[in-house]
Amino acid sequence: MDWKVRVNRRESRRPYFTTGLIGRDDAIARHGIHGVLRSFTANLPGYLFVKGSNAIFLDQPRNEDIFQGVMYDYIR
Repeated sequence: MDWKVRVNRRESRRPYFTTGLIGRDDAIARHGIHGVLRSFTANLPGYLFVKGSNAIFLDQPRNEDIFQGVMYDYIR
C-alpha cells in the first residue's frame, strides 16, 4: 500500500507527497486498535493553502478490499 497526499484538489494529477510502497499485508485486520506506528513528514509548501478552509486528501490507490486502507490518529 502507499499513501498519496493532495491539498485542496483531490483530482490533481500528481500528489504533493507519497509514502512509496509500505506493507504488504492485512495489518488492519491483524493489529486492530493496537496498530503499527509509522510516522511520515510531508513538507507541503505554503502556497498550496488558501485563506479560509483547506482540505487534505489521503488516498490509498492500491485498495483492493476492506483490510487495506488509510488509518491515522491525527494530522498536525
